[in-house]
Amino acid sequence: MKKLIHLAAIALLLASCSDDKGTVSIRLPEDFQEKTLVVSHITIKNMFDATQVEDLTVIYDTLAVKDGVAKLRLDPAGPSRYSIEPPVLTTMQPEFYASPNESLTVTIESFEPLSFDVKGSKLMEGIMAYHAVVNPIRLEYMELVSRNTDDSSEDLQEKMKEYMDRQDDAIKKFVADNPDNPAVPYVITDLSGDDFKKYYDAMTPEAKKSILKPFADAYYKQVEEMLTQREEEEARKAEVASGKIEAPGFTLLDPAGKMVSLSDFRGKWVVLDFWGSWCGWCVKGFPALKEAYKKYGDRLVVIGIDCNESEEDWLEGLKKYELPWINVYNGMDRAIYEAYNITGFPTKAIINPEGKLVDLTTGEDPSFFTRLADFMK
Repeated sequence: MKKLIHLAAIALLLASCSDDKGTVSIRLPEDFQEKTLVVSHITIKNMFDATQVEDLTVIYDTLAVKDGVAKLRLDPAGPSRYSIEPPVLTTMQPEFYASPNESLTVTIESFEPLSFDVKGSKLMEGIMAYHAVVNPIRLEYMELVSRNTDDSSEDLQEKMKEYMDRQDDAIKKFVADNPDNPAVPYVITDLSGDDFKKYYDAMTPEAKKSILKPFADAYYKQVEEMLTQREEEEARKAEVASGKIEAPGFTLLDPAGKMVSLSDFRGKWVVLDFWGSWCGWCVKGFPALKEAYKKYGDRLVVIGIDCNESEEDWLEGLKKYELPWINVYNGMDRAIYEAYNITGFPTKAIINPEGKLVDLTTGEDPSFFTRLADFMK
């Protein structure tokens, strides 16, 4: 009889232990007053198998809250991403990743500002440790940008780069210190281009077992495409810099309804400014372009080519920004994008008096005006 009682006690103990598996304890802030908590989740497989939004299956669980704690049963369908819905509107929400048989504890100190921790899995403890290092850097970066919304100077660009370099250093240090951590595939997706490829290719066999490797795999494909595009752009720039390419011609309407052709200005230096009033960086570049226009006088023709907006918005933009040069309207026609290999806005092109394309710059880049000055000499 004693033996049977003893075996029964062991069975109950094992059952209670097994109940902990696949369960998450969510400890809520002291001021949390709600009686329920909503947690949504989606399997990682579904996230990457879905080819359209309609294929995504997000499940919502409403959990009872008792003594400041909510218990969540993990989805047995597979590793998933879980999001805890805040009781009020916030900028961010607590998220974590888990496999079906794990036992985690999520402790939320506050929803706004968001402060939480996750214990119980090597993956989440690695992610939380990584965030503890990079989040302060990101916060400093965001504060710098918010304080300088109207600044496009080289000095600000250099400061922004310093923050990005600090983040990259933190990522590389995490991987160096924790090469086998399952958080590695998650962490390296914060790198870009060649750096990401290098660390992706160097992932250890243990890190590759992570449930988050699909994130790195998907990002790898994007980076490959981006690097290929960059190579094509660099080849195009080299071709342009050779001065052998004839600038593609066009004929477009000016505000008075007159047809303006590029060929009308053969024999002069020409700058084409592809812009739109919707483009903040295009607008930020106007003061420097106005300076150059005034400086070079009759030696330089500037033609603003408005893109991707209605004629009404274009005319309002001309009036608002008082653009003194020749302005023409392209609207939604993509032919000129392909002709000039436009991949972003603003794009500025320099054409020499012989009608050859000698410079093509994407983005608001102060070095454009240095090159323009060299040509004008």
